[in-house]
Amino acid sequence: MKMNPEEFAMLLQEGEGYKIEIKEGISGIDKDMVAFANSSGGRIFIGITDDKQIKGINITNKLKSQIQDIANNF
Repeated sequence: MKMNPEEFAMLLQEGEGYKIEIKEGISGIDKDMVAFANSSGGRIFIGITDDKQIKGINITNKLKSQIQDIANNF
């Protein structure tokens, strides 16, 4: 789902919660996926530090495959 910059800024300002998880990388993403799957869902934003600084992440086919493998294996 695509969102505009204002929506993203508001979500980032609110920070993590019941439906939002912020990660710097994909480490530990499996636990977050399981938690969201066992609840009413949510969004995981990758490439953002704990202090809400947008670091970014290089989205490659390898990264997409890793995330898909994680999702398929839980």
